[in-house]
Amino acid sequence: MEIVVGGLIAIINQGLLYWRIQQLKRKNVRNPGKIINLARISLIERLILVGVLLVLAMQQLDPLGVILSFFLINLSLTYYQQWYLKP
Repeated sequence: MEIVVGGLIAIINQGLLYWRIQQLKRKNVRNPGKIINLARISLIERLILVGVLLVLAMQQLDPLGVILSFFLINLSLTYYQQWYLKP
């Protein structure tokens, strides 16, 4: 169960990041200041959401299993997006 919960949290994290990147592409933002501001907002909201979800999951399940599965699945999703999804 820890692997499933950690994986879901990782998928939510990567999904939010992908959604923000798609927003930037759709709006065709070229202003560097605006891009940095949106990156900061995205970082803060993902950090808070992932932090809250991990704390809630670790209260109910084995903390080490949740953290390890979150880390490994998040790493593998990042690797997949980097090498196999072409912009």
